Amino acid sequence: MAMPTEKQLPAFLRGDSYAIPIAFEGDDGQLQDLTGWKLIFTLKFNRMQPDDDAVLQKRMTVSGTTAVMYLAPEDTNELTPYRYEYDLQLITPDGSAVSTIAIGKVEIQSGVTHALG
Repeated sequence: MAMPTEKQLPAFLRGDSYAIPIAFEGDDGQLQDLTGWKLIFTLKFNRMQPDDDAVLQKRMTVSGTTAVMYLAPEDTNELTPYRYEYDLQLITPDGSAVSTIAIGKVEIQSGVTHALG
């Protein structure tokens, strides 16, 4: 897989649902079936924070050539409004290789309503 380029994700309000669509393209631009691979989204105040101090980390198993990393309202409702660092990593089914496929920043803003549901 190619080296990830930095990409700022669209800002969103904490406590709102948020979806990050991902298409798994090879170096030739063709979609790749990565069924069984693990996809990890990590959100931190800064890149140098240990993973144990990440403000959010979500994992899912890929099925097919695309995926949607979904952040539920309860995932972000208590986060401090801030411009966070994130990355998305893919791990082979046997855990032998890791590839960072996206890296950048995302701003989480404060909304008016703070109660869920």
